[in-house]
Amino acid sequence: MSQRRFARSLAIRHLVCGSCNGCELEMNALAAPQYDISQEGWSIVASPRHADLITVTGPMTEAMRLAARRTLEATAEPVVVVAVGDCASGEGTWCGAGSAGAGAGQELKASIVVRGCPPTPDALREGLRAAATLLDERNS
Repeated sequence: MSQRRFARSLAIRHLVCGSCNGCELEMNALAAPQYDISQEGWSIVASPRHADLITVTGPMTEAMRLAARRTLEATAEPVVVVAVGDCASGEGTWCGAGSAGAGAGQELKASIVVRGCPPTPDALREGLRAAATLLDERNS
């Protein structure tokens, strides 16, 4: 269970790769009193060097491609990528439109996909729990 490894904390680095910000609004709701991920010991961190996992939203824009790869490289192994929303999974409205390519989760080979446009905070929390369990298994 993820509680063994992450009994104290789970540090999440969030990357916006070209989304419409709907998924970011739902990610921000995780810090609200009704969801309060800090009670589970989870936090969103500013540096990939402090992160246990990466969440990505949106289709990968050309402007974010290099920054996303550098973020992935700077995160300690084992890295788990969580694709948040339909666009990050490659099936959203904005994938392939304008300067947007495939979903960010597709390009960064996401291990967990949280579907929805945008996904609910409850779905996000379940996706993060699945990611924490996956990290726990990879560290065993």
